Amino acid sequence: MTDFTNTTCHTLDQLRTAEDKLTTMLWNAGNIVQQLSSEQIPREQIESLARSFSDNAQTVQQLLHTSVANLERISSGLPHEDSCYGSWLDFNLASMRTETIRNKLYELKNNPELQRSRQRVKELEGQLAQL
Repeated sequence: MTDFTNTTCHTLDQLRTAEDKLTTMLWNAGNIVQQLSSEQIPREQIESLARSFSDNAQTVQQLLHTSVANLERISSGLPHEDSCYGSWLDFNLASMRTETIRNKLYELKNNPELQRSRQRVKELEGQLAQL
């Protein structure tokens, strides 16, 4: 699996966990209301349900905050741990540099003044060889 796939699966798992926690929170809230409507109110049970509700609310808030932060990074187009943007940018910059160098070399190869200089160097080498 790729990093993107792993991270996507992890994010989906976080959202499933948040959904499960929300279901538990609603169940706890219903039980609290039901207990409050009865004549005898078991204080320990209500406190336990209220504590569980509060814990689940904090967990859901944290999971949703993390998921939204991941989505913001992805949607902004900025590099992130799941993105190939940085590699893509490096590749494109290297390709542009390569093309620029290739063009400069082509210009030098076909430069008439440089061709005359090469011929002059060969003539001088020939004269030097005769000495």
